[in-house]
Amino acid sequence: MVKLFREKLGISDVWVSSNDKLSDFYASSWQRGDSPVPLLVVRVLLATVALAILIWSVAEGPSPFWLVYLTNWGLLLVTMMLISGLVVSIVIVNKKPYETMELPWYVSMYWLLYNVAVSIAIMITALYWILLYDSGTFESRRMFWLDLSTHGFNSCLAFIEVVVSRTPVRILHFYQPLGVGLWYAAFTGIYYIAGGTDGNGNHFIYEILDWKYGKRSGSIVGISVVGLIVIYILLWLLALARDKISTTYIRTTSHNLQTTTPDEILHTRIV
Repeated sequence: MVKLFREKLGISDVWVSSNDKLSDFYASSWQRGDSPVPLLVVRVLLATVALAILIWSVAEGPSPFWLVYLTNWGLLLVTMMLISGLVVSIVIVNKKPYETMELPWYVSMYWLLYNVAVSIAIMITALYWILLYDSGTFESRRMFWLDLSTHGFNSCLAFIEVVVSRTPVRILHFYQPLGVGLWYAAFTGIYYIAGGTDGNGNHFIYEILDWKYGKRSGSIVGISVVGLIVIYILLWLLALARDKISTTYIRTTSHNLQTTTPDEILHTRIV
């Protein structure tokens, strides 16, 4: 569940080591009860599609430059997040779960990847279609679909994971995707200083982020930081709405109350 605030903040509130319910990580928001099976089925499909896109991307253009692009960082993060979520579901299915505040390491790993991958994927999609997309660069229809998969479908997969699952989104975790985003910005600067090039020999990874023009690149980084924070806040609000709707209309359970006689009620009021 999404936490609006706490009276006291501790390390567990800013890290991924504990949560009120373990079932938040293996049950779907849109089911009654806490069976891990429904979300397991969804995660099998999501992880399969993400892995297929990743393999397609690597096979289509195998190159030592593959890892310098933010798009591919995001694709790796989304694939790792979905596979780690699948691992959580598989472990829970094969091992009777018990509710605990302290999360197993594999759940914490999934939660960290979730916090980072979803925001980064959506940011990559926004940056690409706003700043970099050029319809004239595609050599074939196959390359167009690959481009759409790596800059659009990956974000859709991450979005589906958010909507379908119960995975918590805590506002204090915003620093996790922000840290990865800033690390990539620093990497591009170090790469430029070291004389690195892109696959075509240009002395930059992305032309829009050419550190030869430091003021422009700094502005792009600043705008991206603000955008990433806004995206995370919107995801937090989305998870808040998801949990509110699902707990109100789907996960609501009735409680059997003991019948009380009028005499007992009168006696209680007198006491």
